[in-house]
Amino acid sequence: MALPNLDVRSVLNVVEENFQRVGLKAYAIRMIYIGEHALSKDEMIKHFQATINDVNSTYCEINVNGLLLVYDSYFVHIVEGSEDTLHRHFRFLFEREVKWIEQKRREEEAAALALEEEEGLTVILDEETEPYSEIKMFKCLKLLIVYNSLQTLTFDDWRALTARPPALISKLDVNGPMSEHMEQLRICLDKIRRIIALAKADENLCFEGLKAVDPRMEALPEVALLDYLLHSQYILDLRQVVHLHRRVDDYVFYFENVWPLPNHFTPKLLYKLKIDDSFVEPLPVMPWELVKKEVVEDEEREERESSSSSD
Repeated sequence: MALPNLDVRSVLNVVEENFQRVGLKAYAIRMIYIGEHALSKDEMIKHFQATINDVNSTYCEINVNGLLLVYDSYFVHIVEGSEDTLHRHFRFLFEREVKWIEQKRREEEAAALALEEEEGLTVILDEETEPYSEIKMFKCLKLLIVYNSLQTLTFDDWRALTARPPALISKLDVNGPMSEHMEQLRICLDKIRRIIALAKADENLCFEGLKAVDPRMEALPEVALLDYLLHSQYILDLRQVVHLHRRVDDYVFYFENVWPLPNHFTPKLLYKLKIDDSFVEPLPVMPWELVKKEVVEDEEREERESSSSSD
């Protein structure tokens, strides 16, 4: 009798079918992070655009898409993609920041040398020179939230918008309780959700030249709100999150860093070495040693008896 053909399907088959249905090759995630920058709006958009193009020009399971909202000194970035492509975007962005700082440093040094030559100044040995000004592209970066295992993507491309947000009337206390920080985070995410809905509904969305009574103004997070979240101690720093990605530290137990070892972690009889019985307590006699001792005594007794009988 032939066995029936059984449709044996593994978990991998189910996952692959689900990916085909949603049109993805891997799990998609959405990350929302904010920051404070020191560049002009156009220059900031140019750096982000170059980073996104560099990522999408390489092999990607899911291209990086999203929306960048830029203020005069702050920005909100909503990005979607796979975990690998998003962290590649962060790596490229930070590498671009380092190169930009080095370039600005060289330009500042060249300008200082040109000024000295123009004014005819001489450099005196052992003379204290003034330190160069601190150059930064990003003053602070914070990760607001991560959405994992997305089934559908919101954005089909990447674009940037500029805006002038409304002022926040109430004052926020950065030293307040954690519940207050979480409430302001919820308010900010709710505003970002409105921005996503507006961007999805209107491909030509623009926030420039809005009047105060325009309902789209309510979707823009206030500068004071973003600054409050950037200085919050309960929100993770983006650089720290990127540093922890794909890094598994060796876990060190507490008792491994302490000497002498605590009593409840110290093996028993560790210090009972049989060097000198008068100085150290002798080791205990094990049961198998007692049996061996009795066998030896029996053999010695038998030998004595046999020798006496032979005589």
